[in-house]
Amino acid sequence: MIKIQDYTKCYADIMRKELCEEIIEASGDFQRATVRDGDISQARNCYDSMLNKKFDSYIYESVGKILQRYQNDFTYFTTGLNTEDTGYQHLLYKGSEKGEYKSHVDHMDLYPRVLSCSFILNDNYDGGDFSFFDGKHIIKKKVGSAVVFPSNFCFPHAVTPVTNGDRHAIITWIHWYIM
Repeated sequence: MIKIQDYTKCYADIMRKELCEEIIEASGDFQRATVRDGDISQARNCYDSMLNKKFDSYIYESVGKILQRYQNDFTYFTTGLNTEDTGYQHLLYKGSEKGEYKSHVDHMDLYPRVLSCSFILNDNYDGGDFSFFDGKHIIKKKVGSAVVFPSNFCFPHAVTPVTNGDRHAIITWIHWYIM
């Protein structure tokens, strides 16, 4: 019997460790991350930056791998001609600031998100766990892996406070668009 948590996947070895390290080294110009309305929120204590463009093709290719694997796991999941990813944000959760993102969902009305993807760029930090369903389902972090799940209201998730080191991730969403 399938349980709702089965729709949360962590695919290992999506990106090479060396590529993840290179992305972190090339990062910069982080700004305090905002929420949907552009406001800074107490619920989201992290920084973001658009991914350095030289890595776009690698991430695009990785998103393709993820979509194929997710579709292989759930044959009734499909993307169509009216879907695309939203671009790539590099997130930084600082351990010195107890970076976190409290429980939330990723769905947006204006650009309906179908699938959320978070690439784990490093694992040399404490805390910062990907947590679903008020901590009942924790994803183990592994550099180069990707956490993938539906973006809708059934998948509340959080990033627990980072207590030591800094957590780096890349996020994107697969969303529908109107032609």
